[in-house]
Amino acid sequence: MFETYLETIKKLATNTTVRIVFAIFLLTVVFFYSTWASLVSTWTRSATFAHGYIVIPVSLWLIWQNKAIHPYLFPGKPSIWGLLFLLANGLLWLLASLINALVIQQYALIGILIGAIWFYLGNETSKKIIFPLAFLYFMVPVGEALIPYLIDFTADFTIYLLRKTGLSVYREGTHFSLVSGNWSVVEACSGLRYLLASFTLGTIYAYITYEKLYKRLLFMLFSLILPIIANGFRAYMIVMVGHLSGMKLAVGVDHLVYGAVFFALIIFLMFYIGSFFKDSPAKQPIITSNNTTNHSYPLKQQGILFLTLLVGISIWPLIYTQIKANYHVLTDTPTISFNYSSWHEKGIATQNQWDWTPGFKNAVTDSLYYFQKDNTVIGYYQANFGDEKQGAELVNSQNLLIPAHHQKDWHVAKQSNLFISKLGSTVDAVVLKNRLGNSILLFKWYQVGNHATNNPYLAKLFQLFKKLTFDTSPETYNILFLYPSRLTSSEDSKLLESFLIETYTKH
Repeated sequence: MFETYLETIKKLATNTTVRIVFAIFLLTVVFFYSTWASLVSTWTRSATFAHGYIVIPVSLWLIWQNKAIHPYLFPGKPSIWGLLFLLANGLLWLLASLINALVIQQYALIGILIGAIWFYLGNETSKKIIFPLAFLYFMVPVGEALIPYLIDFTADFTIYLLRKTGLSVYREGTHFSLVSGNWSVVEACSGLRYLLASFTLGTIYAYITYEKLYKRLLFMLFSLILPIIANGFRAYMIVMVGHLSGMKLAVGVDHLVYGAVFFALIIFLMFYIGSFFKDSPAKQPIITSNNTTNHSYPLKQQGILFLTLLVGISIWPLIYTQIKANYHVLTDTPTISFNYSSWHEKGIATQNQWDWTPGFKNAVTDSLYYFQKDNTVIGYYQANFGDEKQGAELVNSQNLLIPAHHQKDWHVAKQSNLFISKLGSTVDAVVLKNRLGNSILLFKWYQVGNHATNNPYLAKLFQLFKKLTFDTSPETYNILFLYPSRLTSSEDSKLLESFLIETYTKH
């Protein structure tokens, strides 16, 4: 057995097609090293995305185990569609790099790799391995944007079942209390890790188990829906175990153990259900030299093909380097100024009277001001990230309203959207509460040049437009906050809005 595998590996190592495909992979590593490094870094840092390490081996295995397609695995006529796909993804990578949209960069990188292989192997060969090629997209660590929605669903689902069980539940955001104790649905409870693992395994299972496309797609959809619902039951089960045990069980490490065992059972159940709809192996056509076309290129044509691939892959990071060298966002000019009327600026010493203040450690420059009218004090925070670097962007999930050292004391109690006519934009209106019941109302928004928005995707588009037009005006994250909030939410909102109307002036 070992000798058979060794002989196969030797054949692959001397195969020209394998060598060219490997060379294509190395080219993407050389020219897009930072993007590949960001993928590996995320796989290493987060267990949620650790499956990224096995994607390429699994993709190769999916090709290996499908013996019926092996006779087709040689270069055909170069594909113009593959080349266009390569160039389109190269352009996408360039645009995403200009605004530090890492996930889009990573997707574009995988698209560049697939497009280059598609171009070299041709349409017919690429069609035979389309699924293993598409599976490479699972390397991209995506899904964190779903966490707030998964948390909300898990909290809603759990509390619904608890109330149906007959328990009295007091809820505030994703925090809730039973007579036996307090619970909170946090990021680790969102079920994202289970969702991604289930979808990855479900996709592999669908490919090797079913022949019909609609069955594959339905099972992949099933592998997405099942873990979301199952995670709701998992959370309910853990709360009930904790409640019935007087908060002695399922409140520590055993909490994670119960969840892992439950998830393993769900995966087994998913595969068991899927086995009832397994397709019979399709009868493979007889392959002869008459129905396959192997294009063997002379050395000159191979050189042209490789040069085309080299230019198509390398041109994008070169263009990016040139643009970045000649573009710098201003950091010494604030995006807004204030016309003082009934409000006056208060000294920085006021900060000592507050037990919460905003602040983003990766900002290039930031400022914190306090304004007072009568007995009301309003704080205004502005952060500028300059030219940005990885992990220090204007739009970044790590720019937290509640820093790590405050997360035990504060939580988000409510969040909504509010249109502010003075800004010409909608802002996020967020209520923070602490253990003592004190609350802070804040407005937050992005200011990109003359454009204000609370939409992170729109902010990225504004940034892209600025860079493409070489507009170097500042880009800032803005937080306006009122503390302590003693009025109703409606009155507090009107107070912050009136402050902006009275004082805010665009440059």
